Amino acid sequence: MMTKREISRGAIWRQWDLHVHTPASFHWSGDRFDVDLSSAKSKKLVDEMIEAMNSAEPAVFAIMDYWTFDGWLALRRRLKDEDAPALKKLVLPGIELRLAAPMKGRLNAHVLFSNEVDEQVLRDFISALRIELVDRPLSEPALRELARKVGEDKLKHHGFKKVDVDASDEKALLAGVVIAEINADSYREAIRKVPNEHAIGLMPFDTNDGLAEVGWQEHYAYAMNLFQTSPIFETRDADLRGAFVGEQTAGNAKWFKNFQTGLNNIPRLAVSGSDAHCFVGTPGDNNKRGYGDFPSGKRTWIKADPTFHGLKQAILEPAKRSFIGDKPPKVQEVDSNKTFYIESIEISKTGDKAGVGRWLHGCDIPLNPDLVAVIGNKGSGKSALADVIATLGNSKQSKHFSFLKKDRFWGKTGEPARHFTGTLTWRDESTESRPLNESPSEEKAELVRYIPQGYFEELCNEHVSGKSNAFEKELRSVIFSHASEEMRLGALDFDQLTEQQEQSLRNRLGEYRKELASTNAAIVRIEEQLQPIELKKLTDLLLLKGKQIEEHDKLKPAEVATPTEAMSPEQKQAAEGLAAASQQAEVARKRSQEIAGETTDLAKRQKAIGNIREQLRLLQRSFDQAEKTVSDDLKLLGFAWTDLAAIDIKTAVLDEKSTELATKQGEIKIEAEKLAETRSSTRNSTRRCWPRRWPSWKASPTRHRKHIGGSTATPASAISSTSLRRTCPPNNCKRCPMRSARSGACWCAAPLSTASGPMGRPKRQNAGPT
Repeated sequence: MMTKREISRGAIWRQWDLHVHTPASFHWSGDRFDVDLSSAKSKKLVDEMIEAMNSAEPAVFAIMDYWTFDGWLALRRRLKDEDAPALKKLVLPGIELRLAAPMKGRLNAHVLFSNEVDEQVLRDFISALRIELVDRPLSEPALRELARKVGEDKLKHHGFKKVDVDASDEKALLAGVVIAEINADSYREAIRKVPNEHAIGLMPFDTNDGLAEVGWQEHYAYAMNLFQTSPIFETRDADLRGAFVGEQTAGNAKWFKNFQTGLNNIPRLAVSGSDAHCFVGTPGDNNKRGYGDFPSGKRTWIKADPTFHGLKQAILEPAKRSFIGDKPPKVQEVDSNKTFYIESIEISKTGDKAGVGRWLHGCDIPLNPDLVAVIGNKGSGKSALADVIATLGNSKQSKHFSFLKKDRFWGKTGEPARHFTGTLTWRDESTESRPLNESPSEEKAELVRYIPQGYFEELCNEHVSGKSNAFEKELRSVIFSHASEEMRLGALDFDQLTEQQEQSLRNRLGEYRKELASTNAAIVRIEEQLQPIELKKLTDLLLLKGKQIEEHDKLKPAEVATPTEAMSPEQKQAAEGLAAASQQAEVARKRSQEIAGETTDLAKRQKAIGNIREQLRLLQRSFDQAEKTVSDDLKLLGFAWTDLAAIDIKTAVLDEKSTELATKQGEIKIEAEKLAETRSSTRNSTRRCWPRRWPSWKASPTRHRKHIGGSTATPASAISSTSLRRTCPPNNCKRCPMRSARSGACWCAAPLSTASGPMGRPKRQNAGPT
C-alpha cells in the first residue's frame, strides 16, 4: 500500500489499471494457481504478481478474473503471511462475467468491489448470479451441468468434444466457463444487494465484446437498462470518452445530446484497462500486455486518493477527475515547469538547548501541485505553514508575517525560531534551507509570491479609503506572474500585456468615439435650437420683422392711377423706354438671384471637395500608421504589408471636378459683372425720366418738405409767382431720384415757374442745375 506521506498529498493524477487478470483466470498466459491457493506454487505466483504491480506505473489495480475471485483471495491470504513481500499499490477485487445478450458475439461485464469487502460478501454475490439455460446460481457444478446439457454442435463451435466433456470434470468446467451466460437482471440485482455500496458495475462499451455491439434498435430496452445502470464504462476512444463524461467535442457533436439523454444526463466515468493476461508483457506488443501496459498508450488517469472512495469521488466528477491518454494536461504542465512547483516542506529541530520544545520538529508535508487552500481551526498552524514557505521562498513581505515575527515565534532575540531549520524542496529536486529566524535576503530572487493577511488588510483598507491603488497593482502583479509565456507575448508587466490585448479594441473604440462625438454635436445643435431661450429669440426677431414691415408699409406712396388723357408722342416714347428699362431690370434682377444661388452651390461643392480631400488624407495617414504599428508582426510572419492590404486614393477625380467647378465659378463671375453694369446703366436711364408725382416743398429755398414720394405734390395755386430755387440736402443728393445720370446734378433744384406744364404740373425753367 502507499505510504501515509504519499496519501497525505491528497488527490493527484495517478494511473489506474482497472482491468488485469491473475493466474486464477481461465485465459491466463502462464502458470496457473493450484486448487490450493495456499500452496507453495500459488504463493510464488502471488509474489510475482506483487512484484509486477509494484514495478508497474499504475497506483491502483483491479483484478478482473473470469467467473472467480480466487486471484484476489490468493493475494489477500498471502499478504497476511509474515514473509510476504510488501504491496505498495492499491488492489481492488473484481470479476469479469458474460451476460446473455441479443448480439452476434457475447457481452462482457465487470464488477468492481471495495478492498474492504468481506469474503462472504463476494461469495453471496456469486450466488446471486443466475446462469441462463440451467437457471442455477453461478458455481463450478452449475458450469459443468451447463456444458453437459448443451448440444454437441454448440460444444464443437467452441472447440470441445461431447465425449471429453462428459468424461472429464475439468473439461466440463472449462467448457462451461466458455459457454456460460449470466442473466442480465440477476447481474444488476446482485450488484444492488452488495452492502454499503461496495460494488460498482463496469461495462465495456466499444472494447472487446462491449455494449456497443448490442442491437440497439431491435433490443432498445435491454441495451438501455445496462446503459443507464452502469457508473463506469470502458472505452479507448476520445470522442466516446467525452460523451460519457459530458464533454462535447468536434467528433461527438452530432450525437452528443442524444447520447447524454440516454444516460439520463448523468455523466459517467470512462476508463481504459490493460486487460493484461500476464505479469510482464512484451513492449509494443498489444497481444502480450502486462500490468500497466495500456493498449496504444491509452492510459487511464484518475485524480483522486488511491482508494475505493477516491474512485467513487471520480465517478461524481468524471470530467474533472479522469483522463485517457499519455498524460493529463496538468501533469504535462508540472513536468514542464518543475521549478515553479513545490514538492514538500520540512522542519526539523537543530541543537539540544534545554527548554526548547520539539513543536515543529518532524514536519514533513508533501504539497499537491493543485493546492489552492489550507483549511484548519484557529491555531492549527495555517499561518505558520504559510510563513515558513514564504520565508524559504524569499518572499519580500517578511515584515507582514504573523507567525515568524518578534512578538511570536522569533521572540525578542530570535528564540526559539533559531533552533528550527526549514527545508523547501522543489519539483526539480532543488532545495532551500535555513534557520527560521533568518529573514529572506533582499539580494535573492523571490521564489514564492506571498500576500500575508496583514498586508492584504492594509491594501484593502487603503483601497477602500482611496489612499492608495496598491491593492490593484498587487492583484495585477499576481495575475501576471501566473500568466504563461504564450499569453504574455513578450510583455514585461500586466499593464503592458493589457495594452497589447486591448490595442485593436481601443483603435476601434476611437473610431466609434469620433462617430459618437459628431452625432452628439448634431444633437446639441438641434437641442440648442429647441431651448426656450432660443425660441424666445426667434419670437422676438419675428416681432421685430413684423414691426419693420409695418413701418415700411406706412412709407409706401399712394398708388397713382394711369393717366386717362392721351400721352403726347414724347411722353409715350418716354413711357415705353421706361417700361423696357423696367423689364430689362427685372430680368437682370432675377438672373442676379439665380447667379447668387449658383454661386452658393458651387462654393458648397468646392467645400465638399475640400472635406473629401481631408478625409482621404486622414485615411492615408491611418493606413500608414497601421503599417508602422504591425511592422514587427509582419517581419515575424514574413509578410509584406502590400501582401495583405492596399489603398487606392484617386485624387485626380477630385482635381478634375475642382477645375470644372472653378471654370464655372469664373464664368458666373463674369456674367455677374456684366449684369451689374447693365443694371447700373438701366438705373441711370430711368433717372432721366420725370417722376409721375412731384414732392411738395416748403416755401424755402434750402429745405425739402419731405423726400420725394413721401407726400403729394403741392398744387400750382399754392406756389407764388416768385421763382423758387430748391436744393436737396447735401447728404441726400445721391438718394434723390431726380439726380442726373450724366452730370450728377440734382434736377429738383431747378427754379419753378407759375406756368402749368402738362397734366397741371408746374413747368420747370431751363435754368442749369446747381
